[in-house]
Amino acid sequence: MKQLRKPEVVVITGASAGLGRAVARAFAREGAYIGLLARGRDGLEGARREVEELGGRALVLPADVADADGVEQAAETVEREFGSIDIWINNAMVSVFSPVRGMKPEEYKRVTEVTYLGYVYGTLAALKRMLPRGESPAARCTSATRRSRRLSATRSRPASPTGT
Repeated sequence: MKQLRKPEVVVITGASAGLGRAVARAFAREGAYIGLLARGRDGLEGARREVEELGGRALVLPADVADADGVEQAAETVEREFGSIDIWINNAMVSVFSPVRGMKPEEYKRVTEVTYLGYVYGTLAALKRMLPRGESPAARCTSATRRSRRLSATRSRPASPTGT
């Protein structure tokens, strides 16, 4: 008799477009339950439809990753609806393609809030749930433009369940 395994519960930030949406489709093909987190509801709804067409389940979670409380609420919703989060993928980012001399301080601030603090807040929300279970699979991915071929991805695993 074939043993049925529990679907993986995955959260993906920046899931409404680009690399995040592609990652959501890949997990959907495996039957994952996916929390789709991004600011744009239309893109999230499109990603949800694709996930469900490919065999996964999806939750649309409109949130700005620069808002720690919003990220925490999204994590709570995923666990309430789907169960324990198995994988958290930080993919949301903002970039400004401009000469440095043309950038304004508020542009630097927004890039930092989303691309750095968004990863921090996502990682903290994931680890809050995973470390007590002795787990910590998380990934960070970036794709600055659709034309870019650069990808940075890591699978984080602390040396011990306490993260030390």
